[in-house]
Amino acid sequence: MANFSAKERFIASLLSTTPGLKSLVKDVYVRVNSLLYKKSYTSRLLDERLSAIDIVSPSEENGETFFGYYDKSPINKEGWVLFHEATMPTLLKPNPDTPVRIVLFQSETGMRRSIGCSSSYTWQQGARAQWLSEDELLYNDFREGRYMAVLYSLKAEKELRVFDYPVQDSYGRDYFLSIDYRRIMYLRPDYGYRNLPLPSMDEMNNLKHDGIWQVDYANGQGCLLHSLKEIVSCEPKAIFSSCLHKVNHVMIRPDGKGFIFIHRFYQGKRRFDRLMYSDFHSLRVLADDGMVSHCCWIDEKTVFGYLRFEGRDGFYRYSLDTGEMKYCSGPSEYNMGDGHPSCWGDWIVFDSYPDKSRMQHLTLYNWRTNEIVPLLEVWQSVRYKGQTRCDLHPRFSTDGKKVFFDSVYSGKRRLCFVDVSNIVK
Repeated sequence: MANFSAKERFIASLLSTTPGLKSLVKDVYVRVNSLLYKKSYTSRLLDERLSAIDIVSPSEENGETFFGYYDKSPINKEGWVLFHEATMPTLLKPNPDTPVRIVLFQSETGMRRSIGCSSSYTWQQGARAQWLSEDELLYNDFREGRYMAVLYSLKAEKELRVFDYPVQDSYGRDYFLSIDYRRIMYLRPDYGYRNLPLPSMDEMNNLKHDGIWQVDYANGQGCLLHSLKEIVSCEPKAIFSSCLHKVNHVMIRPDGKGFIFIHRFYQGKRRFDRLMYSDFHSLRVLADDGMVSHCCWIDEKTVFGYLRFEGRDGFYRYSLDTGEMKYCSGPSEYNMGDGHPSCWGDWIVFDSYPDKSRMQHLTLYNWRTNEIVPLLEVWQSVRYKGQTRCDLHPRFSTDGKKVFFDSVYSGKRRLCFVDVSNIVK
């Protein structure tokens, strides 16, 4: 398994102060290694209990399919799979003039239904399409000159409502949380939308009127729950005054009584991260050692994620009750980097970025027993990079029997899945 060594990662960290040089060196290094370590196959199952890698639904008009981020399951309990369909090559950056379709596919009957389109999307998170219930779903779009969230009913076969705020994460039909995708586009275009011009520097420096909004489904009203000024004022640092700030990756806890998010601040090209928690009244810093990557909820009181704690990078479990940060040796020492974790019961599935041979790995981890189960590896061409990369972003089905993931190993971006029911019992 050709993983990047500690020495290589150390060199990468040294180059982080010069992002332009780092990008150039990385690109050359990746291309050379892809030739030296190239494998004779583009996909391989690594556990005999798996039978096949399946594609959810062939795309119409020779398009490409994907779901988006790892924090939501694409399938509801009735077997309807929600995904995006792109009619343009996903090797190109997203183009608001070429919308993606929002599609439903019935896994049992093969019925397919295109329910709408969105011109506000990214290859990493789509239009943030997500199920609210077995009947209703929500996704983002650009209408009337602003970003909005569209509520759709499967049974009624129509839009029920359009909200004046775009969704980042939702809690059933109670509320959803929203962020400023223009600010995201300015600082991290992988997750921002391209319909509007970038904000001005005055707007970027205005922390009073931007942050995290809470939107009520009943009346459609939104309020600025936490401004960036409030977030920056929580356990402030001297460096904050010379930085640009944003929040991203908002994840509501399973009981809806709080949420985590990443506060990211940029001094020039250098990025710093803090993991924070809100109970809708006050803010709390959970991790603040310069780097926070991908996280998920294990239960309503436990966060799992890849971050730096006391100078050590790895996967950790954090308890909201005790404040304890516990190092998870299994996935950390498996040497797959900061994979995207998704939890179902005692099991967490996480992915990896392409290794030297351009193979991405999908792995199961039992957080109670520390057991590691390698599932599969799939190839990603060097043509997919930066904003057009295809992270696997694995997510469990609602019953835990399947793991869905996006992949380009077949030559096109496809929403795939494997049946893990014989492993996760």
